[in-house]
This record gives sequence, C-alpha cells and structure tokens, in this order.
Amino acid sequence: MRRSLVLAGVGDGMAATALALVAAGLTRDPLAVAAVFAAQHLPWAVVAMAGRSAWVDADRRTVLGLGVTLRAVAVAVVGLLTLGGAETVLALVVAALVIGVGEALADRAESDAEVAGAGSGFDQGLRRDAMVGLAVVGLPAGGLVYELAAALPFLLDVGVFALAALAALSLRTPLPGSPTAGGDPAPSAGLARGTGVPALAPGTAAVTLVVAVSSAAASAVLGVLVLFALDDLGLGAPAFGLLLAGLAGSSALGALAAPSVGRVVGLRAGLALALVTSGAGYVAAGLVGEASRPLVAAVALGAGAGGSMAVAVLGRALLHVGAGRVVEGPQLLAFHVRVWGCIPVGALVGGVAARMLGVPALVVASGLVSLVAAAASLVIVAGHVLPVAPVVHREKIG
Repeated sequence: MRRSLVLAGVGDGMAATALALVAAGLTRDPLAVAAVFAAQHLPWAVVAMAGRSAWVDADRRTVLGLGVTLRAVAVAVVGLLTLGGAETVLALVVAALVIGVGEALADRAESDAEVAGAGSGFDQGLRRDAMVGLAVVGLPAGGLVYELAAALPFLLDVGVFALAALAALSLRTPLPGSPTAGGDPAPSAGLARGTGVPALAPGTAAVTLVVAVSSAAASAVLGVLVLFALDDLGLGAPAFGLLLAGLAGSSALGALAAPSVGRVVGLRAGLALALVTSGAGYVAAGLVGEASRPLVAAVALGAGAGGSMAVAVLGRALLHVGAGRVVEGPQLLAFHVRVWGCIPVGALVGGVAARMLGVPALVVASGLVSLVAAAASLVIVAGHVLPVAPVVHREKIG
C-alpha cells in the first residue's frame, strides 16, 4: 500500500501542475482558470457528506484502486486531447472533477481504514510518504515535463496511476472496515434542519466560520496562482512546478508548527497569529509580485500557505474547546464539509474578483480578508488553552 500511495502522490502532483498550465495556455480569463481548480476540489465536500456506504466498508482496497483508476482515465483523456490540439476549458473542468472524485474516494478509504485499525500500514507515515511523492517529485516533475510537451505529463501520468492502481489491487489481504469503529455516520445522521448538511456542534459555529473564511481566501489565490506565476512573476513551467512544491512544503511546516504555537501562546492567540501570517504573506506577495523579484513573492506566498494550514489545524483543535468536549462523528464531519466546501467557492469568487481587479489585486484582497478574520477571531472565538494532542490532525485546505 505504501507504493500505491507514493505513486498516486506523484501522479496527483504532475496532474495538478499540468492542468493549471494547460488551462493558462488556453485562456488568460481568471474565472475559467479558477474553474478548473474549483472542479478538482468540489468532490471532497460531496464525498465527505456521503459518509460511509456498504461497498466502501466491504473492501477499501477496491476503493483505493477505483480512485486511482478514475484519475488514470481522466489524465488519459486530457493527454490525448492535448496531443491532438483539441483540449478545451470545459474538458479540463470535467477531467479535474473526475480526478477530484478519485482523490476524495481514495482519501476516504485511507482515513476510514486508519479509524478502523486495519493494521496494513495506514498511518501518518504513509500520508507523509504520499505528500513527499506529491510535493518533492510530482509537482516539479509536472512543470518540467510540460516544458517538453504539453501532453506529456498526462500521458506519463497514465502509467503512474496504472502502477498505483495495480499496487493497491494486488494486496493479498483486503482492508475491511468496521461500521462501529468511529468513522463517519450515515449521511442522514445529525443533519442541520432543512438541509442535507450535518449540523455543527453547539459552540463551534464561530471557529468554523473563521477557518472557512481562511480556506476561501487561500483558495482564491490558489485558483489563479498559475496566472500570477506566469504573467506577474515571469516564471516558466518548470519554475511554476517548483513554486507549487515550495507551497506544499510550507503548508506541511505550518501544520507541524501549529501544535507548538498552540502550546506556547494558546489556541485563540495562535489562530489569530496564523491568520495574520497568512494574510500578511498574501498581501506582500500581491504587492511585490514582479518579474524582477519572483523569489521574494514566492517566499511571501509560502508564508501565506503555511499560515493557512496552521489556521486549519488550530481551528480544528478549537472545536473541542468551543463544544466543551471532544467533537467527532457527524459534528466533526459538519466542520469538514463546510471548510472543504469553501475551497471551490473561494476559487470561483477569486476568479471573478481577479477578472474585475486583476490577479495581483486579488492576491492582496485575499490577504486582507485573512487579516480581518484575524481581528474577528479574537472577538468571536472563545479562548482557552487545550492540550496539544487534539491539535495534530491533517486538513485539506487550499
């Protein structure tokens, strides 16, 4: 399973870089480019809302293989279209949506197997391996190979995802789940009145709002990042891949630093500090983003990405404080659905704003939103010191 996750991480990284570059090659319309990013991230909230199902519980090995296979089919179609010069923004949006479904299904299977104690190496070490494959290999490789030929990253990805699928499906031992192991409940459990969305735990609405706003602001930048990198920073495709890898590394550092920050200054102050870091980073990047100093802007973008991830980690810890107990099950799912749902929404809103104001101005505006959220968090989020252990969770933000 380790090989499958690492290979899938490499494939995801190559696809993410290449999709953005192909979209920017087709159009400089920020909304169209942001739509590709939004489509890839929309399935995460939808799959999370679906919760457990009998076929996921039956054999997660099969679900992992299915998730990778979906991605292989999507990149194959895009690669063939690009090879023939027939690619369109609509085709990229559809492919990104299918890739996102595959990613979300695989992630659900991995997460549920951890909860169920499958005992097949599903642990944080495997997730780190997958992230290494994504950031260190996949993202920069996507930009480098794209420079050789626009279709090449997708065609190579077919082989990478095929190998990942074979690695998942060739396991001799199935990975059954346990409906009572503490995973997500049925979709109908704990729904907010009049909606199909799980209800938040009492006392957690404020922190959920703050984290959702931060997620949307970061996603607004990420949705048009390729345009900012190519047009304003003057980067080429290989350098864009390296920039994405650097932002992924900064996000990982933000997640690692968050527990220490929460321990030293408290969770509420730590949340505000993370929001300030994220906001200041994006404001600085938008203001100094010029081809004459791309490294300065890249460092600022890294600060923005790292701060945004720290917001997610500290915000999740504050859920327990606001509720006065450990938040899990449908109420934890409610937090994830709202935060993940703000990723595509933020990207699309950012695309509209960038179309009206320009991409650099959108980057600055996103930073200002985070700074306003930092001030608001000190007022609306209850502040207590919480033990560090609940802080350490992986989040998907931006």
